[in-house]
Amino acid sequence: MKEYTLIPLPISKISIDKSMMTYRRNMGERFEMPCFAWYIKGADQTILVDTGIEADFANSMLSPEYPVRFIPVQSFEDALASQGLTIEGIDYVIQTHGAYDHIGNTKRCCNATSFMQEDEWRCLMAPHPLLKEIYRPELMSGWNRLKLVKGDVPNLFPGIDLIFAPGHGPGVQAVGVNTKKGKAVISGFCCIQDNFSPHEEVKPYYPVTPSGIHTNPIQAFESMVKVAGIADILIPQHEPSLLEVNSIP
Repeated sequence: MKEYTLIPLPISKISIDKSMMTYRRNMGERFEMPCFAWYIKGADQTILVDTGIEADFANSMLSPEYPVRFIPVQSFEDALASQGLTIEGIDYVIQTHGAYDHIGNTKRCCNATSFMQEDEWRCLMAPHPLLKEIYRPELMSGWNRLKLVKGDVPNLFPGIDLIFAPGHGPGVQAVGVNTKKGKAVISGFCCIQDNFSPHEEVKPYYPVTPSGIHTNPIQAFESMVKVAGIADILIPQHEPSLLEVNSIP
């Protein structure tokens, strides 16, 4: 089976209330977390998982009262250049979900084909009023280099699986990638390591804590348990310690 290396490419950091990541916990605690694109190194084509969003662009989209602000890390071009890549050279983008911080640079990848779950695409194109700050259809409207999928997709590419993981959004997909140390799974849903390490007082009741942003918290819980059970190497999508990581494994 083909093996790969995952390269985290931080594009920005997000300053938020931590409770937006940890359902009903850590309210009032300000927190910074990274926003990544991921490069799957070793494939025959150039494949990214998500494309992140640059801080200035993201901040320009947000209403003044929205309790989120973005902090620059590097441009999308510089992130790609660190791996010898260019925007024009991206062949495929796997979109974990449609939130703006995960799709901000996708339409710039002018030669790429992107993969997204059907349910997530529908949500992105016609978001519920509660999701309109997060789901921005203009970021991918008119994008005709799109392949919609439904449910789990084993071996989208050799050794690369799509794992249906709804709850944070209706069509979230995690991405399983074979590595020399087992299956690494990019969570797909927005989370940090704390989501998989509940406080001691709640451990007897539930083994994970869903994100504070969700369309269905019960689905989100079940998807977290599913993904954690599949992964040999679990990669929480916004985990701050990943800023110190150059590659996985």
